[in-house]
Amino acid sequence: MRVGGIIDISTKDIPNKSTMVIFTVGCNLSCGFCHNKYLLHEGVGRDIDVPKLMEQIKSNMLVSGVSISGGEPTLQNDLLELCEEIKNIGKYISIDTNGTNPEIITKLLPFINRVALDIKAPLNNKKLAKITGNQVDSDLISESFIIINNREDIDFEIRTTYVENLMKPNDIDKIISYLRKNMFRGNFVLQQYQYSEGVGEEHKQKFQKPEHITLLNILKPYKNMNLPFQIYLRDDVVGYSRIDQIYDYLDA
Repeated sequence: MRVGGIIDISTKDIPNKSTMVIFTVGCNLSCGFCHNKYLLHEGVGRDIDVPKLMEQIKSNMLVSGVSISGGEPTLQNDLLELCEEIKNIGKYISIDTNGTNPEIITKLLPFINRVALDIKAPLNNKKLAKITGNQVDSDLISESFIIINNREDIDFEIRTTYVENLMKPNDIDKIISYLRKNMFRGNFVLQQYQYSEGVGEEHKQKFQKPEHITLLNILKPYKNMNLPFQIYLRDDVVGYSRIDQIYDYLDA
């Protein structure tokens, strides 16, 4: 497996769990605002075989879970083997994915506990191409969504990063409408875009961080709506919070 970095202990990647995070190299998308863009560069990282990774995971007694992120982990040929081995030692496994490889995701599901699916934009090919910088088959992402959503034993989170001058509030409405129509059963997280060095200095002015109030206004129509899923906001003001709790506090 081509690994671009490892965080030994994180409390932010899987809710309520201490987690080891493995970042894989390579992605089939080219999102300009990606904060892990260094993982796309040729020659980054090093090859670590599954037995070596398992040695490191087994020796890390302070974590109860392993999060495999990227990049796009489903591009790694030995991802399935790694997940099988991690399952054998009883650790909770979470996979971050863009959902473009439903065949791989199907094979992974018997061995993992959680999927965090990044839906970058409303699921139409034109909008996805604008946001991701690549031609993307939205049907593949929809297929992945349905496969995961039908597995009630899998914890399921869907995340969308809101970039001020790249997206519009209507984009979030379309995503939430899609989730509502298809009876999504997990958590939807609207994430605030924040510039990091990984994005690249040339993009510092190109992509804008939305204000907290902007995100609150986008989510306000859903605060009292009867939905089959929970909505969360992740930004630099509230951290990671459910919107009904945010509005209860604001209305108090």
